Amino acid sequence: MAVRSRLLLLTLVVAVASYVVLFLFMYASDLSVITSVLWRAESIRYVSLALATRMASITLHALTFYVLVRALGQVSLIDVVKITYVSVFTELVLPVGGVTEVVKFALLGRHASLPSSKAVLGITLHRIITTLTMFSLLAVSLLSLGLALPNTLILILPAVVLLFLNLGLLALPRSKRLEDFLNGLLSRVGRSSKLRFYKEYNSGLSEVMRRWDLILLSVFLSLLERLANVAHGYALSLLTGATLNVWQLTLGFDSIYMIMWLLPIVTPGNMGVYELTQAGVLSLVGVSKGVAALLSVLTRIFIVLGEYPLFLLAAISLGISLKGVMEYVKESQRD
Repeated sequence: MAVRSRLLLLTLVVAVASYVVLFLFMYASDLSVITSVLWRAESIRYVSLALATRMASITLHALTFYVLVRALGQVSLIDVVKITYVSVFTELVLPVGGVTEVVKFALLGRHASLPSSKAVLGITLHRIITTLTMFSLLAVSLLSLGLALPNTLILILPAVVLLFLNLGLLALPRSKRLEDFLNGLLSRVGRSSKLRFYKEYNSGLSEVMRRWDLILLSVFLSLLERLANVAHGYALSLLTGATLNVWQLTLGFDSIYMIMWLLPIVTPGNMGVYELTQAGVLSLVGVSKGVAALLSVLTRIFIVLGEYPLFLLAAISLGISLKGVMEYVKESQRD
């Protein structure tokens, strides 16, 4: 209990310290002109656009996942979308690395009746498709902006690491040696049941590879998700009166996720850490620190306003409480 209290205190300290730094950036800049434009009459249109693009992004993320899971078997579109909403939301309340995938895996089995090997395959394929589309737009943006080499490396190296990491995650379950190795470990700790994922996983992968129509559709939906993130950044730039080009918006509001995936979850939803990272990326691509800090804080506000209601409605619809989500995580850790 004491350890948990210390961890909670640490997450609060990190989050508060991050926001202090962000507000110092904002205070040190001349933001009087920018903050005044927030109260313009037309700002309501920009707020509506920011909310719509925020909701569109998470929904397109869910639809991409549905298409890939659909290639593996009959599943309900509504159920998969709700499962995706809830699994993403858990990251915002449980600062545990990989919690999104853990909960998504558990919910697919309980609410979509998807075999574990196919659930793992669907989750991994979704990560790869998302990474590939992000990486493509990242590369185009870096070439278009012509940043200095150090700044380019800061942005491209995490993306390369993430791409190879996800490709490795796809390849590992295909190994019979891995299955034998894990079963050997389980037998040493007294587990009599054995894992049987090798054949099912490879069979599922073969099924997906024959569905090029669904693979191409998932890529298309993932690209639309990327564009929704860029459009969200554009709406926030209109709201604040800031001027950012499409490549700056791509790096600051979409490619940022490739960096965040590699960072350990320090606070719930990386609150504070996400904003600092986004402000840093925007600064690297030529946005002033004050404006970058303001845009990052607004991003968090619209995540709360645009995504939280979807998450909560999905959880209620599935009959899931926060306590239930924590049980899913504990069960997966025991398994």
